[in-house]
Amino acid sequence: LKAVMASDFAIPRFRHLEKLLLVHGHWCYSRLANMVLYFFYKNAMFVALLFWYQFYCGFSGSSMIDQWYLIFFNLFFSSLPQLITGVLDKDVPAEVLIAVPQLYKSGQNMEEYQPHMFWMNMIDAMYQSLVCFFIPYFTYYDSEVDIFSWGTPITTIALFTIILHLAIETKTWTFLHWSSCIFSIILFFVVALVYNASCPVCHPPSNPYWTMERLMGDPMFYFTCIISPVVALLPRFLYRTLQGTLFPTQLQLGRQLSKLSPEARTQLLTQLNVKETMCQARLFAGSFCPSLGSNASDCYKANNQSTPLPTPPQTRESLFREHRKAEHETDQTVAACPQGAVLYEENKLPSAASGLERSVGFHEVRCDTSEVESLPVGTTFPWSSAVDQADFSLLK
Repeated sequence: LKAVMASDFAIPRFRHLEKLLLVHGHWCYSRLANMVLYFFYKNAMFVALLFWYQFYCGFSGSSMIDQWYLIFFNLFFSSLPQLITGVLDKDVPAEVLIAVPQLYKSGQNMEEYQPHMFWMNMIDAMYQSLVCFFIPYFTYYDSEVDIFSWGTPITTIALFTIILHLAIETKTWTFLHWSSCIFSIILFFVVALVYNASCPVCHPPSNPYWTMERLMGDPMFYFTCIISPVVALLPRFLYRTLQGTLFPTQLQLGRQLSKLSPEARTQLLTQLNVKETMCQARLFAGSFCPSLGSNASDCYKANNQSTPLPTPPQTRESLFREHRKAEHETDQTVAACPQGAVLYEENKLPSAASGLERSVGFHEVRCDTSEVESLPVGTTFPWSSAVDQADFSLLK
């Protein structure tokens, strides 16, 4: 009891460990990795807007974004969508992670968070900040708008871009995901309208009074709010699309598997599990009796409940000689049945060989050959070419 109270995690049954690792462990790693990258991206992108402005204000440290927007941006406007995604996002459904334990290796290999991913996110953040800054800059160039009438569209565009960037990276969409994104955008406009209408003199000589109200009556404001996020997110969207189509990862193949019909998904998983069982049974038979495993390839079941009877040395030697002779006369074929891999013999081994099998503690497992479906060579699961089938199932 003390060990349980002092531990971080307590597992009441060992059978719960499989789902804890393969499902919840994978989801936890994926969420943490993606959220860390997103946090760095979001803050770098928003702060870079102020950095580009310093080249036009003599590096005075002033800001074209209202101070209240700077305070509320991370606190209210953009916090809820990333919180929902960080808690509820599921890159691969639970049933696929259980059926294909190979996907757990993505966390062991740190495929979701690599140094090059971090620097690519930083480069993308710089590019997006350039787009979000200079499109409104050239739109209102040589106009008579004040600083906040130019800075407020930049803040709006940055919010749209950051939320849409998160939408591209989100794998699972639920009602909460949609609601959080829509709520954040509505909250920004409500706060801006109320704040601009209730602050006649806040930052003289420029003030935000009626700024959002005037902008919402200007068609150019809507044009910049539409074209800027599209231009900013186009490279990332194209990269995700081309990479997922031409060079899909194991996790992307798992997500595609979950979108298949239940019948097609069951058929693919059945073929994969049968091939995996055959490979594991081959290793199992070879490790216990090399002479049997080298020819039969699969698969005797261990019989630990019965104790083998002692055999005189002369009889044991004669049994081995008869067994080696029978190996050249027997044509054996490996086949699969719903209970696993079995040894299907066209010519039954002589009684002496059967006695040898019993003497080493194995007995033959039979199944109805009418139910056996032979798999053609080369019939593999989409990702089987990149993994070792013998190491595919770690827990099973």
